[in-house]
Order: sequence, then C-alpha cells, then structure tokens
Amino acid sequence: MELHDFAAQLEHQMGGRLAFAFRDLGTGAALSYRGDEPVSTASVIKLPILLHIALAAEAGELDWGERLTLTDAVKVQGSGILKELGAGLALSVRDLCALMTALSDNTATNMLIDRVGMAAVNERMAALGLPVTRLLRRAYTPDTPASRPFGLGVTTALEQADLLARIALRQIGGGPACEAALTMLAMQQDRAAIPRLLPEGWQYAGKTGSIDHLRADVGILTGPAGEQVALAAFAGELPRVDWGVDNPGLLAIARLAGRLVAG
Repeated sequence: MELHDFAAQLEHQMGGRLAFAFRDLGTGAALSYRGDEPVSTASVIKLPILLHIALAAEAGELDWGERLTLTDAVKVQGSGILKELGAGLALSVRDLCALMTALSDNTATNMLIDRVGMAAVNERMAALGLPVTRLLRRAYTPDTPASRPFGLGVTTALEQADLLARIALRQIGGGPACEAALTMLAMQQDRAAIPRLLPEGWQYAGKTGSIDHLRADVGILTGPAGEQVALAAFAGELPRVDWGVDNPGLLAIARLAGRLVAG
C-alpha cells in the first residue's frame, strides 16, 4: 500500500485528520502528508520554548542554574507535578525545562514563559526560518482572538520535522543548545504514540501534546545501527474525547511511525 493510501486509511480508522512529516537524517529522504497545513500544537510548542532557552543559555543570556520560585498564583491544572507541591520551592531553569519536557508540566511551562517572554520565543522561531510556529498564550489561560483557532500554539508538521532534524544534526547554535535539548527530549515519559510500535532496538527522544480532540508527537528516532529519522505527527479533529492509552489518534501515530521506520 502506498504511503498516501496508508495515511488515508489511518484517518478513516481514527475518524480525524492526519498531518505528518518524516525526514531520514542520513539520506535526506523526506515524506509528508498535509505537512504544510497549520495545526494546533498542544504541548508540542514546549519544544520551541525549550530550544529558545537552550540557545539563550548557550549565548550567555540566561543561566541554566538561575532559580525561579514556585508560587500558588502560577500553578495551573493539567499535566505536571508542580501544581501539587508547596509554594516557595525554588527550581533551576534547567529543572523547570526538564519538567516541562519530560512531564509536560504546565506550571513549569508558565514559569519559563514568564521568565523569557512569548515574543522572544516567537522571534527565535522566525529567525530559524519557521514562520508558522508560534506560541500563542500561556498554558491553561483564556484564549485571545489570536489564539482561539489553535489554542496554546500553532505549527506545521514540516516545520517541526525540520526543527528536529536540525537539532539532531547539531545545526542550530554552536552545539551545546542542541545537546541540552536532546538530553531533555530523551527524558520523555509519554510513550503511547511514536515509540509504541517501533521495532526492537529503536530509541526515541521527543515531545508529545494532547488536547481533547488532538494527539501529537514529534521525535527523533535512532535505530540499532545509528541511523536516525525525524517524525512530526499530528492527529487532529478526533470525533470524541478519549483520554485512554488507546485513543485512536495515539494508535494512528504509533502505526504510522512503525510503518515509516520499517520502510
């Protein structure tokens, strides 16, 4: 079955709309399906936040060890652990980034956004040649007219696959920023989508995102012989709310990843 037909079959099975982009980092081969279509990021937008902070730290504009204090006012609901901890806790920027990435902690995310600013993240993405990718608001805050169509952020599968490829190939900054981002992406605790059906020996480092009617996963996959690929996948317009591990969007992304890696 051709890949386009396989993607259409996955859409039919999940009852939603699929967008993905795939890059083989060794050969440069690329595949996509609705890759240039703007999509809601959900928590995938936390990858651009992480990379911006890593680049700022590399440039000496920010210290990984700088401590930010948790307050009751900054706590928000959704994923993460900080909302359950006591106010007054001081956490380093590095630890907040790890929480934002590995556990998708929304409170950590907002603390980091408050520290660096939304405009700085968006300016960074534009400077990297990603014109669609934008952080639109803080996590768990009311939508503005600008954020209402997409929520937390907007991107395309092609832009996220390009960003992942450049991080994996250390083509952004001088090297330390990409290394820091890769280390944190490898901490990812949510394994229900891209890594779920990968062949034995494949490793995953990535960032997931979930809202009621969307599941997303973007990651760098490394095979047993050292081969690497980047995959950004967004399963949107899901017909029902299902927070279980067998959400049809998660299964579609898992099957897609398994098919792409298997060739």
